[in-house]
Amino acid sequence: MRGGGFWTNHVANPVLRPLLRSPLGRLMGRRLAVLRYTGVRTGRPHALVCGYARTARTVWVLVGDAENKVWWRNLRAPADVDLWLAGRRVRARAVAVVGAEQPREARDGLRVYVEQLPDAAGPLHLPDGRDPSAIAAAAKRTVLVRADLTQKDDAVG
Repeated sequence: MRGGGFWTNHVANPVLRPLLRSPLGRLMGRRLAVLRYTGVRTGRPHALVCGYARTARTVWVLVGDAENKVWWRNLRAPADVDLWLAGRRVRARAVAVVGAEQPREARDGLRVYVEQLPDAAGPLHLPDGRDPSAIAAAAKRTVLVRADLTQKDDAVG
């Protein structure tokens, strides 16, 4: 694990997870969520803090440095997850979208993500986050998680 991974996993996430699940999450959670999923092999629950972009019924999570991360592989097949968005818990059905395998869907998710979080364009090596051909090229080397909300919660937005 790289230095940044240790800091994130052992310092930042343990502090942020309970805050994002609390009423303070309404203030802090406009772009940060807690995603809780179940490990495929272990059956144990895991929770991580992640950045997200959202449409009406879908939440997109960009998996940074995906080739060195393993958590998203638990979502290669669709799975039920819990999300805390702006301090509210919602249920969703999530699946990993691997750009090399699903370029169209990855492009659609990446477009939403970069529109809502323009600062993500730099780490994705997107000189112009509005250029459709640049987004399509970046999507092929990207992994996202698509979480479709399964419960109606109009208060989350």
